[in-house]
Amino acid sequence: MKNNLGKNFLVIILVFYLIFPSISFATNLKYGAWLPFWKKQPGANTFALQMDKFYSISPFSYEVGINGSLIDSLKMGSGFWPQWVKAVQDGGVKVIPTIAILDGDKIQSLLSNKKLREKHINNIVQLVKTKKYNGIDIDYEGKDPKTKIYFDYFIKELWKKLPWGKTLSCTLESRMPPDSKYAVLPKNIEYADNYYILNKYCDEIRIMAYDQGTIDLKLDAQKGKNNFYAPVADKDWVEKVIKETIKIIDPKKIMIGIPTYGYEYEVSWANRVTTYKRIRSRTFIQAMDLADSVNAIPQRNNAGELSFVYATTTSVNVSKNLIYQIASTTPPLGIFPSPLITRFMNFSDSQSAAGIINLIKKYKLKGAVFFKMDGETDPALWSKIK
Repeated sequence: MKNNLGKNFLVIILVFYLIFPSISFATNLKYGAWLPFWKKQPGANTFALQMDKFYSISPFSYEVGINGSLIDSLKMGSGFWPQWVKAVQDGGVKVIPTIAILDGDKIQSLLSNKKLREKHINNIVQLVKTKKYNGIDIDYEGKDPKTKIYFDYFIKELWKKLPWGKTLSCTLESRMPPDSKYAVLPKNIEYADNYYILNKYCDEIRIMAYDQGTIDLKLDAQKGKNNFYAPVADKDWVEKVIKETIKIIDPKKIMIGIPTYGYEYEVSWANRVTTYKRIRSRTFIQAMDLADSVNAIPQRNNAGELSFVYATTTSVNVSKNLIYQIASTTPPLGIFPSPLITRFMNFSDSQSAAGIINLIKKYKLKGAVFFKMDGETDPALWSKIK
């Protein structure tokens, strides 16, 4: 079954290219997307049908193993993928795979050791050369400020060794104005990313302007007081992130990450505080199916995204790291009384994405990159790519 799906996808993309061999995919605004290995087939099929709209595609494919080795989680070196890469490139779209490390301690151990760092860089350069990729996307998250100098070395050395014409893409966590992040401003604010160095050596900088939740204290106070408020990416928050980023980074290098998913929360209220327990992520299709199953109608909320509330009798235990609180003098309107348990589903759609695209145009940034292309995005999203 999987082989047939792969062949069908390859046929679609090759037929498209043969029918439109001279089509220009270039637009004033560049669009990219991450293709996750855990949803590679439906994501690849969706991309085949929307390929004419894209400047780049980034298979979320490589993880980092012991001593800086690269693990091909998507199996890019087998099956129909080598043909897929060539067909996509022949169609005028850059293939820029992502290498991900989501463990700050692991990043520190790897990059602070000069020999391991050099070996890791050589592995990446060899990968790009051997597979004939158009570049590489570095997504190393959760770094400590102490790692900053080693990450600087890593990016600078990698940039020097990559062949001419290959894109070095750097995916970074979002940065907010300090007075939106801290109730009391610390004397010294240390960041894990050196925007000055990254701006100099990264050809493209992707900002993960999503997973906002309750991290913006000002917007929490403004929009979360007596309301359900735990957005994936409130347009007002994204604009703050953009303004903070362009203080240092060249706007022409910036690609803003746009979410295509949402989160389901268990919500309670007590002692003038609303507590959000993040239960799970859901795709747009999963969120709409859930709404249908509980007879709810998603509504546009004050974050510009879609949401709905429903009741259940089942509580879920989550890690304390997934519990968030917002001051609220009264319960959010619509919260269910005990013993019922309130569930809040908040998710992105084509309209919320369009609002962020308008911001990207307003600030004359390079473009947008969608996380993620998994075959379960809002079908109307692709009509917003202009």
